[in-house]
Amino acid sequence: MSMTDFLTDNPRSAELAAQAGFAGLGTVQGYTATLFALLAVPAGAFVAVRLAALAADENNRRLTLLYAQPLARTTLLTGEIAAALGGVVVVTTVAGLATWSGTEAVGAGLGLLAALSGAWNVLPIALLCLGAGVLALGWAPRAVAAIGALPAAGGFLLHVIADSSGLPAWVGRLSPFAHLAAVPGTPVNWHAAFLMTAMATLAAAAGGVGYRRRDLRV
Repeated sequence: MSMTDFLTDNPRSAELAAQAGFAGLGTVQGYTATLFALLAVPAGAFVAVRLAALAADENNRRLTLLYAQPLARTTLLTGEIAAALGGVVVVTTVAGLATWSGTEAVGAGLGLLAALSGAWNVLPIALLCLGAGVLALGWAPRAVAAIGALPAAGGFLLHVIADSSGLPAWVGRLSPFAHLAAVPGTPVNWHAAFLMTAMATLAAAAGGVGYRRRDLRV
């Protein structure tokens, strides 16, 4: 029996999942949309840890020779951001391809484009983590991992708690997951995606300013 069959035959389980913010689990599209939403947490943690590694290398004086070269801080930071961004795109793409291949193996009928769209749908949250991580790198380098992972890990916990405990609606809307469409079951929420990307860009820009201005631990 598949998980979707189980949830269809056990409406109480599906109801409890819906109360926690995971509706539509009885369909292939709804179930994969939930899995893709969960993907935002490790994807966000990936970029946060990637930037935290730069802060750790600096703090442990492993970058002394590199900083001694005629290399601008902006160039180094841009390279790290590009590496983290490229890595998270690869991670989400592989997740989408793996999901599609799994559904194809069991004849679930999820198209390749639908699977990739669902996986890429979480990229705005990963970008928020990237922006938060760069912001922390510039102004609080000892807390890059925690601050960078906050939009994904903290946002997910807030979303679940707010939906399941009856908190005021505005509390739940503070989580980026509240604005994440259930792709591929529903269309992408482009307005929220653009807004999250803009916020991530502003945070990264502010972090870049701090990174250029603060003293390096070399």
